[in-house]
Amino acid sequence: MFKRILACMTVAIACVTYSMHAQTQGEMNADAAEAYNKADKELNAVYKKLVAKISDTEKSTLKTQQRNWIKRKESDCKKEADEYEGGSMAPMILYNCLEEKTIQRTKELRAMLTGR
Repeated sequence: MFKRILACMTVAIACVTYSMHAQTQGEMNADAAEAYNKADKELNAVYKKLVAKISDTEKSTLKTQQRNWIKRKESDCKKEADEYEGGSMAPMILYNCLEEKTIQRTKELRAMLTGR
């Protein structure tokens, strides 16, 4: 029940945010994809900075953690979007979830970097 409420809130926020710029669901889906890609680029930049500052042992651990995080992120977001499978807003749900999780992970990586 909580997940459904959260998904509805995500849709509502996305609709308000994207409706200021986009007119169609296709445009909202494209905007969501663009926002996710921007967040992903930021994550990769922070990840590279962190990798450059840690030991080889820490790099190995971080790479494993990052691979596991990517699998969880993709799985969780796919499940969330699957609730809207066949609907035109399913891609927006997917990209919004991916963006949200990516922003959170970037914050975590940035916190690790700050201590270095």
